[in-house]
Amino acid sequence: MNMILKSINIYRLGSLEHFYHELDDGLNIIKCREYDLVAYAIRLVLNHKMLISLPVLWTREGTKIEASVEIDEKSYFLTLIPEYGKPTLSATDSDGGDVTEEYLYLCSHCAEQDISDIFDGEENKMLLRFLQYADEDRHYLPNELFLRTEGLSALKTFRAYLKEFIKTFKSEPIRDGRQHELILEDNGKFSVRNKNDPTLPVALSHSERTLFKYLCFLRTAEFWRGFEELRNLHSVKKPLLVKDFLCNLDESINVEHLLLRTAELCRQVIILS
Repeated sequence: MNMILKSINIYRLGSLEHFYHELDDGLNIIKCREYDLVAYAIRLVLNHKMLISLPVLWTREGTKIEASVEIDEKSYFLTLIPEYGKPTLSATDSDGGDVTEEYLYLCSHCAEQDISDIFDGEENKMLLRFLQYADEDRHYLPNELFLRTEGLSALKTFRAYLKEFIKTFKSEPIRDGRQHELILEDNGKFSVRNKNDPTLPVALSHSERTLFKYLCFLRTAEFWRGFEELRNLHSVKKPLLVKDFLCNLDESINVEHLLLRTAELCRQVIILS
């Protein structure tokens, strides 16, 4: 089941006085100066587990976020109001009935899935994702990954699927016409090498570094899609949120093939710039 964000309506959040936008089911590009605030608001209404509070400086009298969401052709109308810094979300259906518990249940993903639904061109955590999954004892405290995945990482199917994903991973070029390619090392670390001579040092431009990170994001999203299809065919697929991507690329770079590949994940995609 796909979750589709149909509209977002933000009142008095940080430097935003008011922001409203309607979205399509597929690819959306939202251009606004305060895109970080809009991204945060979207993540709140999508019930991302890592966001349990609103920064105090962002809230004031009249701060409110409203949204309409569709899941499996059913509409949910959401209202989020900060109470003592903690966002409180309520949901109603088309008849005005309270469906808050139902909505929160349907869109409840583990924190690790939620963070993997986000591309942020300014951070590097995604680059370590598989290394951390594959070498849990080195990168997590005892039971930390278990808690972040709500027990999924302890399942035999998760470990087997992760092992097979790493084993069958195929390299791909970072950019057409260049010699650098994305690889996944045996320990699960995303990396770059020169495909003609792996012993040569690699120096990526700023744009190529951004492309590399986006490919890591796509591969991670593809991992979770495959695992969810293996585990639960009826799981709710939340929108993918992309920020600091297009603005970090040279204008000469054609990203149409990457956007088409993102669309193949069969998720709503929201690009903020």
